[in-house]
Amino acid sequence: MDPLEPVPEPVGLKEGPATRPEAGPSAAATPAQPAARFHPFRPVDTLQTLLTGLILAFIFRAFFVEAFVIPTGSMAEGLHGAHGTRTCPACGYEYHYGLPAADTFCPNCHLRVSLPQNAATKAGDRILVHKWPYLLGGSFGPQRWDVIVFRNPTDPDESYIKRVVGLPGETVEIVDGDVFIDNRIVRKTAAAQKALWFVVFDQNFFPVDGYPAIGGPRWVAEPADDTVWSGLSSRVLRCQAARCRRKEGAADAAEAVLRFEPSDLRYFQDVYGYNRGPSAQSTPLVGDVRLLAEVTIRSAGGQMGLERAASGYCRFEIDRDGYRFSVQLDCSGRATLVMAPPSGQAIAVAAAAAPCLRAGRAYAVEIAHLDYRVYFKLDGRELLTTTQEHYAPQLDELRRFTRVQPVGLGIAVADLEVEVRGLRVERDVYYTCRPAYTQRAYAGHHFVLGRDEYFVLGDNSPDSRDSREWVEVGPHVPPGYRPGTVRLEQIVGPAALVYLPGLLLEAGPARMWLPDFGRVRFVR
Repeated sequence: MDPLEPVPEPVGLKEGPATRPEAGPSAAATPAQPAARFHPFRPVDTLQTLLTGLILAFIFRAFFVEAFVIPTGSMAEGLHGAHGTRTCPACGYEYHYGLPAADTFCPNCHLRVSLPQNAATKAGDRILVHKWPYLLGGSFGPQRWDVIVFRNPTDPDESYIKRVVGLPGETVEIVDGDVFIDNRIVRKTAAAQKALWFVVFDQNFFPVDGYPAIGGPRWVAEPADDTVWSGLSSRVLRCQAARCRRKEGAADAAEAVLRFEPSDLRYFQDVYGYNRGPSAQSTPLVGDVRLLAEVTIRSAGGQMGLERAASGYCRFEIDRDGYRFSVQLDCSGRATLVMAPPSGQAIAVAAAAAPCLRAGRAYAVEIAHLDYRVYFKLDGRELLTTTQEHYAPQLDELRRFTRVQPVGLGIAVADLEVEVRGLRVERDVYYTCRPAYTQRAYAGHHFVLGRDEYFVLGDNSPDSRDSREWVEVGPHVPPGYRPGTVRLEQIVGPAALVYLPGLLLEAGPARMWLPDFGRVRFVR
């Protein structure tokens, strides 16, 4: 279980009694008064002030805001319970791990390191919960993807924190890590999705030499010629595609291709550094990923001739379950999204005007497959996306589907010399179904919510007990309560702010607690 710990009640501020000036007809004739006057101590007034402050604090806590401490990691990585923080000695990536722990697992380079016995640890994040919005009901009530705090259905003195995915009257089913409501996939809000992307590999933290046990190259270049692709083990990758030879008789430009193909399969699995690696159960391959990079055009065709510049392009690809999605960004200022299904001809599903690629300018690119939608962003603006008409989940087939091939990601360059910085691969949350524990809402076994019933999940899916697994029922719940649901009357309110992130316990004689103010943030 994942109980939250309430923060002790605040104490009212003590204020001195106010003084009243002299009044009356003879006030003007009264000699000048001294600057300070002695007032006798009035215990009754002081006690009255303290009681007023306490009453106001209780009212504020009861109806407006309440503070909690998160003790466990069921909502990691966004919210942390008791944890430790470590910087990987191989790649320099900073990550958090749950407690207790004898070792850690770097989610970026997968190095496993034993912990010293005196490793510093942190308390859980302290959050503020708004209590008044849900009291208003209607459009102010709980919404899908809200992070909420609610009373434990087995113990009213404990509180849990989870994310709402199912609303009253809906049918919930989890298939291939995605949430389906009434047999239709539901997509996350932009704010929630921002908290649910997890780093797979960040090229800015490429492991240094001397750690051969953490597994081979991450990127594979075609052609395997270091004069075409260089810097694959550094922060800046360079491509001189103009050096690629054209095939004899071919009209198209020769391409230089870079693919994310690490030998370690865990890069594509539902793995959390917070959990210190893969779970004990069979860990599934995640299907929703995104690739981000900053691409700078250095030259076109070795020159800046207009003819060669117009033929140059960059293409970004995702291969998933037999489908290939590619976005080609031409130097001439056009972007095209092409989908090639497992069987059939490739079709252009979207096209848009894009800025003409200019030498010396950096372009932020992002391509992602997310909740059965492929999109492409340039400099933060979405240019292209698939629609339900061209690409949609086939739920009957997905219920019997098991992914056996990891998702492929790639970059192709033609007739250009480019630099690639900030290259990063991330994955979406994957809601797991554990055969020995999951009780409801798994593939082929949907769960229907009744009136005032909500379905909640933890962001740290492999290590969260939530609506999928609850079976216990406490004596305090009303008649008719069904395990696996959260009723409206159990909800305290939405989590709003991490006002005091994990407190660091410093070793030494003073042993004082230090707040990590750099991670104060809103809850998404």
